[in-house]
Amino acid sequence: MVGSRTRVVIVIVVKVAVVVVVAVIIVAKVVAVVAGLSGADIGDVDILVNNAGIVTGKPFLDSPDSLNVKTMEVNTMAHFWTVKAFVPQMLQKDKGHVVTIASTAGLFGAPGLTDYCASKFSAVGFGESLRLEIAKQKKEGVKTTLVCPGFIDTGMLEGFKYRFPLIIPVLKPPYVADRIIGAVLTDQSFLCMPRIMHLMIFIKGFLPVTVVDAMGEFMGLLDTMNDFKGRKQD
Repeated sequence: MVGSRTRVVIVIVVKVAVVVVVAVIIVAKVVAVVAGLSGADIGDVDILVNNAGIVTGKPFLDSPDSLNVKTMEVNTMAHFWTVKAFVPQMLQKDKGHVVTIASTAGLFGAPGLTDYCASKFSAVGFGESLRLEIAKQKKEGVKTTLVCPGFIDTGMLEGFKYRFPLIIPVLKPPYVADRIIGAVLTDQSFLCMPRIMHLMIFIKGFLPVTVVDAMGEFMGLLDTMNDFKGRKQD
């Protein structure tokens, strides 16, 4: 669950100039400060990983407006400010990589995650559009990777569960990290995991909505958030 304070965690690895933004609120000012550290101080930023995420975990009509707004600010708008701060120098040098961490919740809706899904659908659209804007400028040295992982065992979605975990497995953080690093090293534009999600994307685009909804209900989609608790606060 979202606490009373939102922490900002920024990790800068000087040697490879990687900036990882883990949870950002009111990021326009924060990112401006971090951007000021690049250049002469630590060198240019080569890889930008936008990995912001919070979840309300309530039915939409029961969720506070303030948390709906915060969800969009953290999960979507944080990407805007970091890209505006760091991508211009990548384009100038025609070198760099932007990693947008979205979610399979940005590809499929789910009850109890309405505002979260809205924010992740936005992140998916942002990542895809950014890729095309860069392509339009013929900047072949600036790469993008859009990442859509399923449920990751980090504690943020504690209580979330699949009906058939052998079919749709829970992902472990080290596995996800390894897959993302592999995608960056191979300039992979889109990474979705687990692999069965690719089949589900095809089914969603091919079959009628009523059939897709019936399949989702059978797979337990309507009940995934029934026991949601969220990450315990310290």
